[in-house]
Amino acid sequence: MAAKTITKKLFIKAAPERVFKALTGKQELEHWFVQEAIVDLNPGGEIHTNWAPGMGEHGKVVAVKPSELFSFTWEGQFSPSPTTITFALAPEKDGTLLTLTHSGIGEGKGWEAYSNMGNEGKGWEAHLKDLQSWVETGTCPPPGPRG
Repeated sequence: MAAKTITKKLFIKAAPERVFKALTGKQELEHWFVQEAIVDLNPGGEIHTNWAPGMGEHGKVVAVKPSELFSFTWEGQFSPSPTTITFALAPEKDGTLLTLTHSGIGEGKGWEAYSNMGNEGKGWEAHLKDLQSWVETGTCPPPGPRG
């Protein structure tokens, strides 16, 4: 069975340093993405995210290049095996072009929670809009699932 990859691009009117901080900082993540985040920003470091008590994912940091790249594995109750999430940041005009790649997504039994993650207005697209709003305006909807 072939693995699925989701790729999303978004321009954010902020410097790459600011976007990177929003993607990696505990307090930042807890504003726009999840209710609880623990991130050890060293390669091999652990990452834990919780959408709600008892409902979360965990993984290991794969790569960190401040203001350029953040990549980690992600698995939990929604994934039968680990997936990999990569945020690549590139300076562009008066902001940052963010490219999200979520790879290793399977199909069939156990992968149902990922079925909408790449759809327009759902999953990653909705999360990235929350990130954009948080970074650009300091406001966004409460963190949580967007499937």
